[in-house]
Amino acid sequence: MSSQEYIEEMFPFDKPLTSRHRKDFVEYLSLEILKYCYNDTYINFFVVDKPDIQNSDKIVGIEVTEAISREDAQIEGEFVKYRIKNDANSKIRSKAIIEANGGKMDELSLSYPTKTLLMEKNVFQNVLRNKLKKFKTYKEKGFEKIGLFIYYDEPPIPFRLNDIKVWFDEVLEQYSEKYDWIYFSYPYGIIRYDIKENNIQATAIRREDYNTLQFNARVSVEEKYKKQPQISVSSPPVH
Repeated sequence: MSSQEYIEEMFPFDKPLTSRHRKDFVEYLSLEILKYCYNDTYINFFVVDKPDIQNSDKIVGIEVTEAISREDAQIEGEFVKYRIKNDANSKIRSKAIIEANGGKMDELSLSYPTKTLLMEKNVFQNVLRNKLKKFKTYKEKGFEKIGLFIYYDEPPIPFRLNDIKVWFDEVLEQYSEKYDWIYFSYPYGIIRYDIKENNIQATAIRREDYNTLQFNARVSVEEKYKKQPQISVSSPPVH
């Protein structure tokens, strides 16, 4: 298999997601994950805007955000430019920016800088802090309950379930108005922290099912241009 054939196999869609469409993808994937993990709870919810996921009667809203460091965001953006642009100078420039931010790449792969648990903790806390600053604007829209969905695009460095609760609480205690719950999603799992009930639980997602959820989210983005059939996926096993 040639390099071009390998790329086409690994990236079946016409183009990589731009930053604008990346936001759409994360929102669609978040809803796919919620429907998969919590069965009928989110059956009548849709991707809209501010907050990003809402039920049909607009009583419950969920704001979606991605946890990503500035360096990783820039690496990801430049890799998209590298794949889209054809001129050699643009590719050289994008590769240089990626390497300046600690990434490494070639035609077939991209790697990010090594992270520590403390670095990930800071990313998770920063994204929560930024969204808490905007909480009032969502509340003013009249929603009775508002949740926050934090999406992390890679398996995090292992931590105890109570650790992330403590990290979130360190930020939450600085604000009088809070979300009703926080979802923290990552490849092959999701954590739900019910802030008012002071309860936190984790749910596993089968690898093959997670891949399907990602595919279906990407199809939802692609539907702006063309129709593709979605793959059905079963609910997670009962634990």
